Amino acid sequence: MQKSFLPSLFLALILLYAPSHAKGNHDLSFKVSRGDAFYKFFFNAGLSGDLLTKLMSSDKKAQRLNNIFPGDKFRIILNDDHSLKEIVFSPLNDNPLNIYYDGDTFSYEKKDARADSELTYTVVKIQKSLNYDAKKAGVDSEVVKMMVDHFSWEIDFSRDLRKGDRFVLSWNGGNTPEAMIYIGDRKTIALFSYKDSQGRKKYYTSNGLTINETFAFAPVKYSRISSGFSKRRWHPKLKTYRPHRGTDFAAPKGTPVYAPAKGLVKYVATLSGYGNVIYLKHGSELVTVYAHLSRFAKGLKSGKRVKKGELIGYVGSTGMSTGPHLHYEIRINGIHKDAEKIKLDKRSTVPNSEIPSFQKKAKRILFELNIK
Repeated sequence: MQKSFLPSLFLALILLYAPSHAKGNHDLSFKVSRGDAFYKFFFNAGLSGDLLTKLMSSDKKAQRLNNIFPGDKFRIILNDDHSLKEIVFSPLNDNPLNIYYDGDTFSYEKKDARADSELTYTVVKIQKSLNYDAKKAGVDSEVVKMMVDHFSWEIDFSRDLRKGDRFVLSWNGGNTPEAMIYIGDRKTIALFSYKDSQGRKKYYTSNGLTINETFAFAPVKYSRISSGFSKRRWHPKLKTYRPHRGTDFAAPKGTPVYAPAKGLVKYVATLSGYGNVIYLKHGSELVTVYAHLSRFAKGLKSGKRVKKGELIGYVGSTGMSTGPHLHYEIRINGIHKDAEKIKLDKRSTVPNSEIPSFQKKAKRILFELNIK
């Protein structure tokens, strides 16, 4: 019953909104009001339902037309025979999306219309979650992921976000923002873009440093690596071969263990195999694990933020261990990596010669937003 009803409804909408021609006007402009949908503007330009179906299935970029908000604008440009030539979608808080049609295929281009204009801003006010509220504000999912990847070095998105917190994105052309700023009750984090000589764009604090850190190779002062990363290692306790997905640093019992980079304590527990173990999260993708500890640092608990070089525990031999050592793991998106071979991103800096112009841009953005 439902399958036969939907085509009928779609046909009714076409008949309701689609005039037979565009009355000689080849350049039609529309502004989105509450309750509007893109198909209304498309049909009001005299274009067919078949062409709309072809457009929406031509590329995933076309799905952006289904997420429109009051204040967004459209231009639909027709040829002399009233066939479609071009659609210009101008979101209120993003660069225009141009869609060209040659009578056969659609092509897409996101214009850098703001490159030489005044900065504009998108404000994402947290009501439910970053993903939900950013989508509601018209922010692309790729930009949301970028925000999470960067701010996760300082924000636990499951614990720290509060209703009313704001993320402000500053735009000056391109698909990525000039600045990303988090404004909460307890702190403000501002990151500003800089493109290096090779054209790579990264985000830096106003001091010219990326928000991530360079990891120390070892979190403990050790005498030797007693066991390396291996897919098949003889386990002295279990008397069998099994994977060893970490690096064992031999050190006397009680040797201090330090965080190799700033992070968030996700887990502090005692497990049968790992013994006393700590999980630290760094950014959005990376987790480090510290096992067989004799004890934890005083006051260490889940949810606490630690700085690079901060004491987190002491070497021991708890759990399935034959002697004092630190079992250390690096996991990226849940996948174990060899600490002796993996090359983690290092902290980057804006070149000294570029710092004055970089900081001038940062101050301008903060001034316009009235952020101190």
